[in-house]
Amino acid sequence: MRNEIIYKLLKLLIILLGLLPRRVAKFCSDILGLLWFKIDNRHRKIALDNISLAYPSELSSRQVLTLGKKVFKNTIHIMFDIAWAFRKSQKELLTYYTIKGYGNLKAALQKGRGVLLVSGHIGNFELLVAAFGHDPDFKMYGAYRKLDFLPLERLMLEERQRFGTTLIPLQGAGKKIDAILRNKDVVATLLDQNANWHSGVNVDFFGRPACTNKGFAVLALRTKAMVVPMCIAKTGNTFVVEFLPEIPLESTGDMIRDIETNTQNYTAAIEAMVRKYPDQYFWVHNRWKTKPYDLIPTK
Repeated sequence: MRNEIIYKLLKLLIILLGLLPRRVAKFCSDILGLLWFKIDNRHRKIALDNISLAYPSELSSRQVLTLGKKVFKNTIHIMFDIAWAFRKSQKELLTYYTIKGYGNLKAALQKGRGVLLVSGHIGNFELLVAAFGHDPDFKMYGAYRKLDFLPLERLMLEERQRFGTTLIPLQGAGKKIDAILRNKDVVATLLDQNANWHSGVNVDFFGRPACTNKGFAVLALRTKAMVVPMCIAKTGNTFVVEFLPEIPLESTGDMIRDIETNTQNYTAAIEAMVRKYPDQYFWVHNRWKTKPYDLIPTK
């Protein structure tokens, strides 16, 4: 009962936010973003440190600060864009989208082994689902981590699945994903969060070792599915969805080496997308939290 009430209140909030004119929504989100930047010392420090270390010679301290503020404002604006999109049909939403490189996805699908779409926390990834569902050649799935807060989990599933995309919780999803790929469909997931040492491998991300989940590479090696990088970014009041060329699978028979090599290739593609839209990346996440193992120096 309590969760039902909270769910309805959250949905009402989304509906009310969606009624705001886009110019007013942008003003409000900018104010809230700057306020967040001002009062949240922990996340401000993480974001500024990450940006500084990612661009050690390209950005001055003033430019790092300016980019950090943009990141906070853009992150807050995601909620307002979700609310704006919540009231629109897929046909209406797609008038605000420019889709680039769609041929890369179609070419990968034609190989008949299904496609794994890999992306990161760039732009309003929640609105990626509007770019799919209109293509009769495949069905779209998304692998995701369930939210602990059940009312919000229910609301986000409602938003994410309303155009035909089916969400699959990552926990225990292996067999389901295998079946989806055998059916020559598409599974999308994000691969840019810090992983624990036992579930990840260290690969280069902006010149620093970043522990990255190895499960995606294991899945690609097991299924031989095509891997296509993609992202969404906002330009003014419209969205650009980009599909990059397929990343060839490295399979030498050396499992450890292949996992590391492929994970590095996927991470490099995500880095390229982040470099293109640095102000729309989620720098607030402590991407480099897990440190690489170092031997104790001997005398």
